[in-house]
Amino acid sequence: MATIQNLKKKLQVILSTQKITKAMKTASTVKYAKLSALYSDCEKYEEQCRHMYESFRNDINSVFSLKNPDAPILYILLSSDKGMCGSFNSELTSFFEKLLREQKKAPKIITCGKKGTDYLDNKKISYTKSYLFSDVPSYSDAYELFTELKKLIENGEISSVKIVYPKYTNMMVQKPVCEELFTFDDMAISSVEEPLFVPDRQTVIHCTAEKILVSILYKKILETALGAQAATLTTMRSAYDTACEYSAQLEMQINHQRQSQVTADVIEISSEYTMKEEE
Repeated sequence: MATIQNLKKKLQVILSTQKITKAMKTASTVKYAKLSALYSDCEKYEEQCRHMYESFRNDINSVFSLKNPDAPILYILLSSDKGMCGSFNSELTSFFEKLLREQKKAPKIITCGKKGTDYLDNKKISYTKSYLFSDVPSYSDAYELFTELKKLIENGEISSVKIVYPKYTNMMVQKPVCEELFTFDDMAISSVEEPLFVPDRQTVIHCTAEKILVSILYKKILETALGAQAATLTTMRSAYDTACEYSAQLEMQINHQRQSQVTADVIEISSEYTMKEEE
C-alpha cells in the first residue's frame, strides 16, 4: 500500500495537471467562440456565393479551365496545426491514406496544417507545397492558397481539385470528407431569371469568379479550424474532469489512511494505558 507521503506527491502532480487542463480548456473555449462567430458570418456569405456558383457554374469554371485530363489530381489536405484534439487528425490522415491507395496515378498534394505535413513527411509522401494558418484563419490565407491553385491550373499541371477536410457537423462530430472544388454540369441550374450584366456578362463573371471560389475554399478552411478547436475543447474538458475525479479519489484515500493511522495510534495508546492499569 502506498504511503501518505507518496499519495501526496501523486496528488500534487494531478493538481498541476488539473490546472494546466483548466487553462487549456479556457483558451480553447475563447478560440472556439471566436471561430464559431466568424464561421457563422462566413457561412451566410458563402451560401450566397455557392448559390451564384450553382447558377453560373459553367461560366465560372470556364475562367479557370482544367484542360489537361491526363494531368494528375490535386488533393488539398486541410488539417490542424496542433495536437491534443483527440482523434481529429488521426481520422483525417487515415481517411486520406485510403484515398491515396485508391489512386492509379500519383496525385499532386498541397497540405495545410502542421499535422498533415508531419503525416506526409513521416510516410515519405511528396507534396507540392505546405501552408501553416493561424488558429483563426483569415480570408487572405485562403486567397494565398487559391493563388497557388490558380497557377497550377494555368500551367495545365492538374486535371481536378479535391479538398480533403474534416466537415464540421457540431462540437462532437467532425467527419473527414473529400469534395470537388470544381463541379461540372451540362446545364447550370438557376432559380432566378437571367440578370442584367453591366458592362457585359463575360466581364462580370471574370471579376467575380475568383471571389466566389475563394469564399467557398475559405469556408472549408474555417470548418477545419473550428472542428480542431471543438475537438481540443472536448478533449480538455474530458482531461480536466478526469483530473478532478482522480484528485478527489486521492484525497479520499489520503484521508482514509490518516483516519486509519489515527485509529491505530489511539488503539496502541489505549492498550498501553490498559496494561499500566492492570499492573
